[in-house]
Amino acid sequence: MQYSYLVRRTAISAPRPPALDMAVLTARLDESIGLLRDSYAVAEGDGGGWYHDLTRPEPGSTATAVGLLAFTETGHKFEHFDEGLACLTSRQISSGDRLRDGGWSTKTSLGMPVVEATAWIARFLIRSRCDLRGDAPDARRAYDWLLNNQNPDGGWGSLLGCPSRVWLTCLALRALTQLNPYDPAIERGVQWLTADRTGQRPGWGPTPMASPTVTHTAFVLVTLAEARPDQHDDRLLAAYDWLHDHFDPDDEHKWIETYDVSPHGDGAKPVWRLALWHYGLPIALMALLKDPRGPRGPTIAHAFQTLVEGKDTNPRWNGYPGSGRASLWTLWWRLEALIELSRYPLLHPKEVVHWMPDATVVQRAHARDRPLSSLLPAPPPYIDVVRLFKRHWTVLVLALVTLGSLAGVAAGAWGWKDFWFSVILPIVLTLTHEAMKRRRTPSIPPAPRPRDHTPA
Repeated sequence: MQYSYLVRRTAISAPRPPALDMAVLTARLDESIGLLRDSYAVAEGDGGGWYHDLTRPEPGSTATAVGLLAFTETGHKFEHFDEGLACLTSRQISSGDRLRDGGWSTKTSLGMPVVEATAWIARFLIRSRCDLRGDAPDARRAYDWLLNNQNPDGGWGSLLGCPSRVWLTCLALRALTQLNPYDPAIERGVQWLTADRTGQRPGWGPTPMASPTVTHTAFVLVTLAEARPDQHDDRLLAAYDWLHDHFDPDDEHKWIETYDVSPHGDGAKPVWRLALWHYGLPIALMALLKDPRGPRGPTIAHAFQTLVEGKDTNPRWNGYPGSGRASLWTLWWRLEALIELSRYPLLHPKEVVHWMPDATVVQRAHARDRPLSSLLPAPPPYIDVVRLFKRHWTVLVLALVTLGSLAGVAAGAWGWKDFWFSVILPIVLTLTHEAMKRRRTPSIPPAPRPRDHTPA
């Protein structure tokens, strides 16, 4: 009874903490998949797909792979999957040059294969198990391209010889981890990412010496969790702490990273400019889920609410800053974070689970020796007068009526008999009626209506 009273008292006094509503999560996933279906475009030549600006009709290789990956990861069938695969197959570069053969270019890389495209497509091929299909791109050649274009320092630039960048190294490592998790190239890439990290310098920026950002630090932690899931040293824990301290779950962390690429060395032509669209909020959410000490629930729930209930939840109008266009990258990063949440295992070693009739409480390992009541949200140290009035205004009105009637008795305006029959008796009858209603067994809610599975 004491515990029950504590829960009830806390629920009344404290604001409701953020929560993960799986129905909202499912609805957002369905919206994203629906948008991809609606924005699919036929390519000139073979197949079809998407461009990163979903309002444009010319499919790009990277965007097409990411769009197909979205259907794969969510388990939705796509009626144009084979056409999208054919588009990627037709654009894989065949060459006698091992630094070009097997890769993919972007629309702005002058026909040169680059990590920005090849890593995404290689990851998609393995995640969708298309590497076993005869009509799919050659995953082995894509794998060799990534190995051949790793820089001697262990990182990756857009292609061999370009300065290694944090984001591109993460893309390559995520692809290689799917292709062959035991390849020595992965260890060299991990060493490049972590070699100069310390507890005093735990975060990552676009390049090794750049100031750390939430987006890059989160993406590195996601990558390391895939490439080396058992690596939990102090440097890594310091990076998770840095991310938690600098991550604002109300800030979507949207920005564009731009840089010049010169395939033949600095100052040599040709030179082109590439841009990476960053959406840091969902990437940070994914990273915090992978904290080896367990996720920090309130931060995760707060980020989730910002992601699915904020002013920019509609991916159709959530593109580049100020553009008003639909962005595939906004859609993809939100979708991947929601998928990670939907797959997240509830229980971890040494945790305690309290099974109750209407709720389940998971007590984290670091707090297993604390009494459960001490883990509940504490009531605020102040009294919220407005909230108190909204909740108990009827009691306040009855109290004022009673006091006014007593004042009338004292002034001789009416007698005690009138006071008891006109004020007190109705109040007593009303309170008795409400108490009886609360003791009645609640009715069983109607069964939910079956969902319509008709394809959009």
